[in-house]
Amino acid sequence: MKSSVLLLFFSLIYFSATSQNWQLVWEDNFDGNSIDTTKWIHDYGTGSQYGMWGWGNGELQYYQSQNTLVNNGIAKIEVKEEPNGIIDSWGALSYYSSSKITTKGLFDFRFGKIEARMKTIEGEGFWPAFWMLPNGGNWPCDGEIDIMEQWGNNYLTNATTGAAHIGTCPYSQSSHFYQNFSSYISTGSYADDFHTYSVIWKEDTIIWYVDDVEQFMITPADYWSIPSQHTWPFNSNDWYLMINLAIKQSGPNANTIFPNQIEIDYVKIYQQEFTSSINIYNNQISFYINSFNNLILPVDVDLQSIKIFNVEGKLLVDEHLNNRNKFDLSFLNSGIYLVELKDQSGIKINDKIVINKY
Repeated sequence: MKSSVLLLFFSLIYFSATSQNWQLVWEDNFDGNSIDTTKWIHDYGTGSQYGMWGWGNGELQYYQSQNTLVNNGIAKIEVKEEPNGIIDSWGALSYYSSSKITTKGLFDFRFGKIEARMKTIEGEGFWPAFWMLPNGGNWPCDGEIDIMEQWGNNYLTNATTGAAHIGTCPYSQSSHFYQNFSSYISTGSYADDFHTYSVIWKEDTIIWYVDDVEQFMITPADYWSIPSQHTWPFNSNDWYLMINLAIKQSGPNANTIFPNQIEIDYVKIYQQEFTSSINIYNNQISFYINSFNNLILPVDVDLQSIKIFNVEGKLLVDEHLNNRNKFDLSFLNSGIYLVELKDQSGIKINDKIVINKY
């Protein structure tokens, strides 16, 4: 038993390629005719219900769900004038409406490649954003990652920005710091067509991209206040996404066109995992280990059981899967292991996995 397992193990090392690839873990392509409420919720109002005036920035819009439309694979967030005003929880009137969608409470994560393909907006006062906050966190000490922000003006929206905020809590202007960049389009406007906005977010590193071209990178060394005054907050907590279209405090002007909109083609989140692939039934079977040391198994294969051996051939796990596609590996120490999966017809699939907890 021991020698045969070792022989299989070494043959797998020789013939099987294990590499780190981007694995799609969450996406919305906005199929259908309404927002997918299993993926997004709406924020409502002006932030007054949380003790914030204009969502903490003096913004002028009132968020409501009816300003989000989905059709033909595109989500639109519309901004409108509201001549009669909408009353918020403080009794104040808002004369503009818009929408904000967020994955808060539905999907959060730490680290990965986060990307959206969007067509933005032109016009003084408009402020679209694609950004992230930590679940249960406080601002700014627990951080903020702005993947894309743009500020409309009287001319073309020819600049896009991104930023990462740190600071102390409670908020103090003197101890709030951020690193940011601006990227300028060579001709026309970012509102003329769709563009992709993304970050690759790893431990101690965040890199911003526009249309797959690297724009900016930060590490803890880029903040003079780390570690003397602040900690780097971007290695902690699980984070959620937000997309919104705000109106900044200075407001629109006579040239600003209403109604108006931003358009979202897709939002995708990838994580970089160890991935192993085996050919069987002329198809490709893939499984990988996520950042929480769970073995993620394919959902399109009817797997019955799992066995895990160490490099000496000792059987460590022998369990029925019971239709599970996720198996907890957190009890294993760092090292290399052999996995044997068996499907309902008795066919066995063998490959190695690598656990690295350092």
